[in-house]
Amino acid sequence: MTALTLTAAGLGYGLSMRVDGRSMAPTLADGERVLTNPLAGDYTPARLDVVVLSPPGREAPAVKRVIGVPGDQVRADDGRILVRPGGSGPWLQVLTAAGDAWGRPPRQCCEPTGRGGTGGGVTVPPGQYWVIGDNPAVSEDSREYGWVPADRIKARLWLRLWPLGSVDTTPTLRPVE
Repeated sequence: MTALTLTAAGLGYGLSMRVDGRSMAPTLADGERVLTNPLAGDYTPARLDVVVLSPPGREAPAVKRVIGVPGDQVRADDGRILVRPGGSGPWLQVLTAAGDAWGRPPRQCCEPTGRGGTGGGVTVPPGQYWVIGDNPAVSEDSREYGWVPADRIKARLWLRLWPLGSVDTTPTLRPVE
């Protein structure tokens, strides 16, 4: 199992960082350098943003994608990551280009804590977020550590420095029938 971690090359989370691991592939690859926007000011995470966070109970920063914002329903079942924006309407499956052959069996989710469980949908509480790696087969994310409090999400990734490019590879949301 590989966790994506970042090695900061600046102050806090405001400058360049190196990606270590496969949990955000293909969006971000092991060894790439990324940059947050140090001038962004206050930041409110939005669904599908790629963010730098301090996972609950862990010291090292990590990069994940915000899937559920407060009021959304979220779940993981049969290898699918699902969100119901605003808690109503159809379930949407989060589709990325990831397909890691070295992954582990799909994990069901969620309990009321936002982690583990039977695969039933739960509502993201106020001030909390549900995050997943773009390569969920190898990602340590909310399915393991639960909700991420807003104050643990430090910044949105802004730019890929090496190789140069954007970090805006957005997954597709497809209605589940």
